[in-house]
Amino acid sequence: MAFLSELYLRLRWLAGRPRFQDELADEMQFHIESRAEELESAGVPRTEALLRARREFGSRLKAAEDTSGAWQMRWLEDLASDLRYAARAFRRNPGFAVTAISCLALGIGANTAIFNITTSFLFSQPTCRDSASLIAIWEGGNSAAPLSDFQFLRDAHLFAGTAGINFEREVNWRDGDRTSRFYAGTVTDDFFSTLDIPFLLGRGIAPGETNTAVLSYWVWLGTFAADPGILGRKLILEGRVYTVAGVLPADYRSVVGYGVAPDIYIRVTNPDDHVQLYARMPKGMTRPMARARLPSLFAQLDRIHPEDGWKRTDPQTRVTGVTGLDLLRQMMPGVVVAFFAMLLVVVGLVLLIACTNVASLLLARASSRSQELAIRLSLGASRRRIVRHLLAESLLLAVLGSFAGLAIDIACAKAINGLALPVPLPIHLVVSPDWRLLWYSLCIVFVSALLCGLLPALKAVRKDVNHALKQDERQTARAWNLRSVLVAGQLAVSIVLLTTGFLFVHNLLRAASMNPGFDVHHTVWAYMRLVPDQYSDPDQTKQTAVVHSALERLRALAGVDSAAITQRVPLNDNCVIGTQLRTDVSLTPIHLQYECNNVGPDYFRTIGIPILRGREFTAADRKGEQPVAIVNETFAHTVFGKTDPVGHTIATDLKNDKAKLIVGVVKDSKYFTLGEKQRLAVYEPYFAHGEPVNLHFLIRTAGSPAAWVKPINNALGRIDPTAAIETKPMNRALGLALLPSQAGAITLGAMGILGLMLAAIGLYGVLLFSVSRRTREIGLRVALGATRSDVLRMVGRQSLALVGGGMLAGLALAFLVMQPLALFLVPGLSTLDPTALLAVIGVLAATALLASLAPAVRALRIDPLTALRYQ
Repeated sequence: MAFLSELYLRLRWLAGRPRFQDELADEMQFHIESRAEELESAGVPRTEALLRARREFGSRLKAAEDTSGAWQMRWLEDLASDLRYAARAFRRNPGFAVTAISCLALGIGANTAIFNITTSFLFSQPTCRDSASLIAIWEGGNSAAPLSDFQFLRDAHLFAGTAGINFEREVNWRDGDRTSRFYAGTVTDDFFSTLDIPFLLGRGIAPGETNTAVLSYWVWLGTFAADPGILGRKLILEGRVYTVAGVLPADYRSVVGYGVAPDIYIRVTNPDDHVQLYARMPKGMTRPMARARLPSLFAQLDRIHPEDGWKRTDPQTRVTGVTGLDLLRQMMPGVVVAFFAMLLVVVGLVLLIACTNVASLLLARASSRSQELAIRLSLGASRRRIVRHLLAESLLLAVLGSFAGLAIDIACAKAINGLALPVPLPIHLVVSPDWRLLWYSLCIVFVSALLCGLLPALKAVRKDVNHALKQDERQTARAWNLRSVLVAGQLAVSIVLLTTGFLFVHNLLRAASMNPGFDVHHTVWAYMRLVPDQYSDPDQTKQTAVVHSALERLRALAGVDSAAITQRVPLNDNCVIGTQLRTDVSLTPIHLQYECNNVGPDYFRTIGIPILRGREFTAADRKGEQPVAIVNETFAHTVFGKTDPVGHTIATDLKNDKAKLIVGVVKDSKYFTLGEKQRLAVYEPYFAHGEPVNLHFLIRTAGSPAAWVKPINNALGRIDPTAAIETKPMNRALGLALLPSQAGAITLGAMGILGLMLAAIGLYGVLLFSVSRRTREIGLRVALGATRSDVLRMVGRQSLALVGGGMLAGLALAFLVMQPLALFLVPGLSTLDPTALLAVIGVLAATALLASLAPAVRALRIDPLTALRYQ
């Protein structure tokens, strides 16, 4: 406490120093006048009494220094003095200051932007009260549980509150004569009260309310044009009237995480629906305590619902937090963490290039100030004091650069927050600065100051004072000095960045031109969503009638070659089943995972997947008939080896699953990602299973698919005006599949270009400084008969040495650094892609040529007579 009290008093003195100094001056004057009065009362004249009092008191300046010394923080005042001196020096040389600050701003801005994105993704907190007391319950390891389980958990009163949400729902909104679709989050009626979510307008769904809706900020802003009177407005959703009760804030982070932001929230009403379980722990409860109390409840549920076929007391049942990292652990943490780690390493390299650039500028500046520094040393300044002064200059540059970098970060965050990603679910990223960014920025400032200023400062004070005072410096350049090493290092790091960027650009081009195993150039995808309440008949005759009517209308369109129905569209949705599989050719079951899809007749002809053996599905393959299946060639080779699978049967351990007769084998294709390895796949007849209300039609056209979007919409719209319809060419529906390659290409490509720009500036600066330092040498060479080509060769030789050394080091470093990137590349593309390496070498050579051009021209313009009189 004494230390804190003393620190407080010192800081208080520092903040109010002028007032303290005035009070001290008044007190000293009081002592002098009091002594003068004593002398005057003893008979000494007034003037002489004042003079004697002042002599006895001594130097007031020394007394002030001695007195304030007890309160001063000398190092802080010295730092402030050095910073003021540095600011005045930069004001006299604005070109140097602007260049250095710009380099640091780019490096620090890239670092803080990527760090901000990373922390917002990995450590994001949902927008609610006290998120630390919220838990997600993964019943049996599943992300969703039956609504009856939620009600049982709520009625058990184990937690202070329970909530449930299903964020993968859709609703049709009827607006006059137009029907469109919203992505909906169906929630329990205590969802908003349990999480205690703030609102921009209005409130959440209150307990007991069934026809109340809550809008997201983006739907309110876009679809409803930020209508201030939106509260109380009636919406027709799924054929029912809902009243808008509230609008969520713009920076709302859903408890689901990953930026998932449903367009609208309504209460879950279907008793057969499933929800993700959330609970708020009461005060004093911890996650281990909650985990320990749940098994007994789940055991009761297993006894109540034994027909479900899965155990809630499964060991995979777990309790987690609701931060981004907690959610990430449930998905694929390795790939995501590796991606963000790679980004942080890349921007770290960019910062290293920027700091190296500024260090090179400071070296050149220190060299030009060698006489000034020598004079200060000869007058008694210690080398430590000079180093501290030079480090203060680099600190000021780092601080100013960090402010500019934070401005860049804010601009990037604003752009990202308004970004719409091409994914099936509505994703709205919320990137905002927090305390982590503040501490990271402070660390970046000090690290940048040390990286930029330490080497130049140490080199500046190592010079011989006598030589510096006489300006006796070498006029001929050495092959390699510290500035040359720094520039070569910049070039080496920029090669790593460029190689990575070009690799991902090539990866994007390869992915965009890759054959996914089906035709994307002559296919149209039409999505038709029916209102569930209008198609609730148990035998599903209405859905079947709609599907057949739609297929007839589509096939009747002129220019349409074929049309088919499918449950899942490749590269946009997938279904993976892991089970024990049995065949009629072997008694030994095998465990495997395979892609599943239900498709209708003409599906493979429509989408362009060749049938290798057997046949397609027909109208006779329907419910009640012999179960049949079509497998891909990888499934056939894996399960049946060299045996022809057509005519054989497969059966799984899944409940109510009958043995299926294989009637065909089709060629492999891509199912969910372009970078996936060949997967096993099993297709079943669409009409042999339940008809969902989400209908996906694929249409093969003779001409350009884009021309058929409107006719297809009209044909489907006449079947059911309440259905929401979205139609687009298949080649425009690959956004999700191309997203990883696009993100890598844009991010790493931008970092590579930024690193190259900084390295080019460094190369240009060191060559230009070298020419200016060798002015006398070049003039002497020209006077002795050197030609223009000789001068060009001299400058080019130095440039070639720097570029060649940096290129060799960079290629060797890239060979080591790029090996882990194979995880993100499409099949067939190597991390040592020769196209990327050749492109990097070509770009770097062209950049080096441009950076060397101005110094070479300056060298050619040197006049021998002027040069011989130089300095």
